[in-house]
Amino acid sequence: MIDIHTHIIHNCDDGSNSLKLSIKQIKNMIDKGVTDIVLTPHYMNIYVQTDAKIINKQFKELSEATADLKVNLHKGGEIFLNPGSNYKIDKKLCIGNTSYILVETNMGEFTPGVYELLFKLVKKGFRPILAHPERYNYIMNNPEIAEEFMYRNIYLQVNAGSIMGIYGQKIKKTAWILLENGFAHFLASDNHCRTDEYILPLAIKAIRNRIDDYTAELLTQINPKKMLNNEKINYFYLKKQPVKKKGFFENILRKL
Repeated sequence: MIDIHTHIIHNCDDGSNSLKLSIKQIKNMIDKGVTDIVLTPHYMNIYVQTDAKIINKQFKELSEATADLKVNLHKGGEIFLNPGSNYKIDKKLCIGNTSYILVETNMGEFTPGVYELLFKLVKKGFRPILAHPERYNYIMNNPEIAEEFMYRNIYLQVNAGSIMGIYGQKIKKTAWILLENGFAHFLASDNHCRTDEYILPLAIKAIRNRIDDYTAELLTQINPKKMLNNEKINYFYLKKQPVKKKGFFENILRKL
């Protein structure tokens, strides 16, 4: 497994509050079969005052503390799309040495101008990944909006906790709609180190049971590996089934 969305770097956002806790979480993830972890602390200027220097320092400290463990750590960030941000979106905020960048917007109404902001990122050569689309009100009320993002060259990352019902039934329902329609490219934990339970393996099992093994592997191994290698990932991977036309007699019966 490759987990592309976590808040395990200590003392820099609302995730891990100590190096000890971070190491404990990483060991737990390794035990569950994780080979690569993308560390994505928040970059926000509203709820979390992010300091890039602190994040770099803590990442180095965590990397050194886990050097003997069988896991690869990759630095990135979860970038809040805000026209008034006090941070510059550049290659330093991408995941590892790739052009992929994890972004988010308001849970209620989308950030004003969000489509324009994303367009500018794509135009500059970034490959944006929208974090937890199933948790945004607009998409919950109209899941097809997720597909509109894909047409704008935006990838989508669903949270494992969403499909397990941790955020509520409406979000759970939306997450499964996205998965079953191919409106998702990654599945990740969004681990904030608030519990010892690592939920990603449970979500993978649920996808295997409800959809198939390939989808589970695509979202947690195939696509994440391509991302870390900075390879292009297909935005659309499911063929839409043609609508079956109803026969003459069936149409008559419907009218009756």
